[in-house]
Amino acid sequence: MLQSVSSFIKRGRTVVPDKYRNKKVVFFIALVGLTMDNLNITGALTTSFSMEEKFHASSNTISWALSAYALTLGSFIILFGKLGDILGPHNTFIIGEAIMSLFSLLTAIPQPSIIALIVFRAFQGLGGAVLMPSGFALAANYFQGKELEMAISWLTIVLTASFGLGTVLGGAFSITNIGYQGFFYFTFAISATCATLLYFLIIPIEQTEAHKNMRVKDLDFPGVSFLVIGLLLVIFGLTEAGITWNSPKVYVPIPIGAVLIIATILFESIFLSWYKRSHTHKVTRDLEVEGAKMKKDASLASSIDSVDSIESTDRSNWFMRVQLIFPKEVFQITNFPWLAFGVFSSYFTFVFIVSSLIQYTIFVEFNSPLLASVKILPMAVGTVLGSAIYKGKYALKVGIRNTIMLSVAVTLGSIIWISRTDYKVKNEYWIYQFVPLFLLGYAINLYFMVYLNAIMSQTPLHLQGLVSGIFQTFGQVAVAIGSALLSTILGVLEYHRDDPAALEDQYKKFHNSFYAAIAISGLFLILTLFIKDPYKGKETKEGERS
Repeated sequence: MLQSVSSFIKRGRTVVPDKYRNKKVVFFIALVGLTMDNLNITGALTTSFSMEEKFHASSNTISWALSAYALTLGSFIILFGKLGDILGPHNTFIIGEAIMSLFSLLTAIPQPSIIALIVFRAFQGLGGAVLMPSGFALAANYFQGKELEMAISWLTIVLTASFGLGTVLGGAFSITNIGYQGFFYFTFAISATCATLLYFLIIPIEQTEAHKNMRVKDLDFPGVSFLVIGLLLVIFGLTEAGITWNSPKVYVPIPIGAVLIIATILFESIFLSWYKRSHTHKVTRDLEVEGAKMKKDASLASSIDSVDSIESTDRSNWFMRVQLIFPKEVFQITNFPWLAFGVFSSYFTFVFIVSSLIQYTIFVEFNSPLLASVKILPMAVGTVLGSAIYKGKYALKVGIRNTIMLSVAVTLGSIIWISRTDYKVKNEYWIYQFVPLFLLGYAINLYFMVYLNAIMSQTPLHLQGLVSGIFQTFGQVAVAIGSALLSTILGVLEYHRDDPAALEDQYKKFHNSFYAAIAISGLFLILTLFIKDPYKGKETKEGERS
């Protein structure tokens, strides 16, 4: 089947001559296509009120229309990142965009029940899981040096701006007669257009030798199965925790899923890695012995046959050919654990603050979903401006660790500032939200620029999709945890226009919710003390040599 799909995509590349295809044009179209992921997350958040009205369902039920997307996206993104590396991100990106297009249309078409909508949203998430790591891998394989830095800037601009655009579009469609359906018709149109254009214009990446040695049949299928099941269980449990933590649906799947994930990592990083090392040493020794025999043995043909037999046995050994989900190159990325936690912290903070403030604006200030979305825009403006003015050379001069510490410190300070929000204060939005939201967006973007440049420059080209998928999984788990914590803290939200005491109690819940984001950012600020500056180390070594 994969061969048939690959052949179909290749036929599209024969229509437009190579001289009319340009990497920058292709990347621009891919950037537009990538916005579909964030649009489908934040847009669904602000159209949830429309869904409640259409299906006459409770907020808990509607939450699954939002969570189903995150569930499949977070569970499959590592797998599809690896498949993108094997099959070529230029192929898998088109597949992901096509999946996104199809299920956006199915989501938009009127459904008889909320269950159908939830299922289609889950398949949308699969499209996002294919799309995202392939997009990052395209950037890394298409561009190098300053062009890559510029590509990362545009990636960050598009992805962060689409967060703000999604909330506004979702809010706008939610107050129309067509409601959430109009929003998904819109995402269908964009994704279908991008998929069609890329089918004819996409430019294949230049394969390295490592790319050529990767095959789907050599994938660690047992490890993939355990990993996907483990992630599904963990994210499912965290999603259910938004209703209550004291439920078998929460405290059973989360630990089981965590055990499966840890078992997969240990099996690959310890057993399979050890087997490959020890067997490689054995094969090397056997070849040396046979080589020595060839010098003495008059029967040259017999010795050559022995060498061929050893190499053939090595090639037929699945344990030697297996493509790991967690190869050693991943853990050799400088500051891997701290950068991964930074992604977790950034996603947690971004989604937590956006969700908190949107709901605060609706249920405490009694604004419309559209106005609530517009009030979040300074955060998107901060991220876009940050991407536009970012210069990697300044980060290198200041130091990678110092730059990250600065971004986290500003993030922490902005959250504390926002937490002072009080509906009883006149012009509270302009005092407690407008400026700190802008600073928060700028600070989170600064971290993403540093982190993306760091991992893309250190990751081999044939592992770009996989590494991107691994880091984005940390982000998706953060979204699940943040959503669950926020739901737990806020509880059931209701309008209390005529009950000042109940309104004050609801306000206090929002006020307390900000402490979770403060705690995560504070922890990350402490962890930044352990970050090493790889470039500073290299400069020191070069100085010693001279």
